[in-house]
Amino acid sequence: MAWSVVLLLSILNVAGLDEPQARVRVTHRDLIPTCLNAAAVAPGKRSWNLEPGRFSMVLTMKQNGRAGPASPGPASISFDVEAGHRYEVEVRATTEAFSSRVWRRGEWTPVVRDRTTERIVSAAPEWIEGSCAGAR
Repeated sequence: MAWSVVLLLSILNVAGLDEPQARVRVTHRDLIPTCLNAAAVAPGKRSWNLEPGRFSMVLTMKQNGRAGPASPGPASISFDVEAGHRYEVEVRATTEAFSSRVWRRGEWTPVVRDRTTERIVSAAPEWIEGSCAGAR
């Protein structure tokens, strides 16, 4: 019996399951992650399991505007994650932006919310030129 417990613990350790990760997910359909820690994000990728620590993410908004084109610009945010916590990347904007789906640079704000503690854990966004190269 004792050897089976040791074997199970060894398997879990090899699989990396002994150290809990943080779950990070982008929630708003128009919010597009382009970089995570200065590395390009694959198109359509919207969630990650991350080791505890500090991260930066660059995001932009998909334009579905009914009121003409706008330039959403990329925004860079930084945030810390803790093991075992769940995080959501959300967007803050005016009701007009949400209803018109026109996202203008500086008029929308990405935030990271820790759903485990219900706190915003991201710093204020920095509006950058380009994508990954301009990230903090």
